[in-house]
Amino acid sequence: MTRATVLQEVRQMRFEELYTRRQRRELTMTEAAEMLGITEQTFRRWSTRYEADGATGLADRRLERASARAVPVDEVLQMVTLYETRYTGWTVKHTRS
Repeated sequence: MTRATVLQEVRQMRFEELYTRRQRRELTMTEAAEMLGITEQTFRRWSTRYEADGATGLADRRLERASARAVPVDEVLQMVTLYETRYTGWTVKHTRS
């Protein structure tokens, strides 16, 4: 489990607790947003998504996408194979330019 996933789950639990308190009229929307460290508009957006999709609506969609800077898997496998077969014993110092 990555750090981002853990933080997302913590954020989701905190939001659900504050959303419930907001529904019971214990907090205003501004107070709930301040407790989460977000703006009131963001709290409204999250509330709308939560009402429509439940907990899955709160998921950070950026975590689902692969990084545009990520190296393709086949290229990594090719480099690992070369390192294990042809360039055994070489270090990073040998490959830097």
